Amino acid sequence: MIRNMLLLKDKTVLFAEDDSITRHQMGDVLKMIFHRVHTAEDGEEAYRLYEDEAPHVIITDIKMPKRDGLSLVKQIRQNDYDTPIIILTSFAEQELLLHAANLSIDGYLVKPVDLDKLTRTICKAIQRTDKDMGLIPLGKRLYYNSATRELYLNGTVISLGVKEQDLLALLIENRHKTVTKEEIGKALWPLDPICDSAIKNIVLRVRKKLELDIIISVRGIGYRLDTRETLRT
Repeated sequence: MIRNMLLLKDKTVLFAEDDSITRHQMGDVLKMIFHRVHTAEDGEEAYRLYEDEAPHVIITDIKMPKRDGLSLVKQIRQNDYDTPIIILTSFAEQELLLHAANLSIDGYLVKPVDLDKLTRTICKAIQRTDKDMGLIPLGKRLYYNSATRELYLNGTVISLGVKEQDLLALLIENRHKTVTKEEIGKALWPLDPICDSAIKNIVLRVRKKLELDIIISVRGIGYRLDTRETLRT
């Protein structure tokens, strides 16, 4: 679940729900995993927010005043088949999902919503149009986000200096080969002479922050990432 939540860290969501208690409770949950959450209490407000904010994903209740969820989806799908849309429903409204199937929805959630099911459903929906979301596993509960150049351990951002970011990005980009000391030197210090001690110090600092022994020294050549398990493609 941690990986799924990290995938949503820089995304925005529009959540439409007429019940105020559900809207506030689920809105608080969504704020834990999304960069920004926009909430609407009916279909008309939801459509205005959709046009103004262009959210990455939409979650809408199937029954709402002024404009219900199906009407909202139908209007959006007239010109937009890219934005993922998830329907929120209750068991009593299951039959309405048959009508939603023809509107190209990306999934549905049954109230009350489980957090793990919520994140998995949203991530699956987003991957339809965003197949490379930049999150690379480096080990158990350790991920690197190539889009933001951030390192996460147990869901917490690990602070990296600029040179440390450059080294890690270089090793990940070339994770199926050994990166020579010359290549590291040119990438990190393009205007300065290559200094083995400086490279060694950067490697040691990154190793310590990773808390995993995945940067391997190749004697006389350089360094590579241990790709045997987590970095296979």
